[in-house]
Amino acid sequence: MSNQPRYAQIVADLRARIERGEYKTGDQIPTKAELMDQWGVALNTVARAVTELQQAGLIETHHGVGSFVRTPPTPTPTLDEEVATLRGRVTALEGHLTALYEHLGIPQPSEATP
Repeated sequence: MSNQPRYAQIVADLRARIERGEYKTGDQIPTKAELMDQWGVALNTVARAVTELQQAGLIETHHGVGSFVRTPPTPTPTLDEEVATLRGRVTALEGHLTALYEHLGIPQPSEATP
């Protein structure tokens, strides 16, 4: 038996099923009533599990219709990845500016004498 609260066990089970592809994008997960029967828990426990899955971006719920697996969110780049992307863009812009100044036959501002 797990030391996790029951709602967390439900979340972990449904998350694993989604990650394994048992429930694919657009698929409906079991209803709250079905989860209550399956897990032998109260509505509040199931509702908390569903809320956790919604907050994690794994499902979306449509009132009176059910809960459905969402399209996986695009991973957020790390700060290091964003910095590397910006450095690459700055380097490319510097190259374009150098070519432009050479094409115009004028010195770059950093090379100009005051």
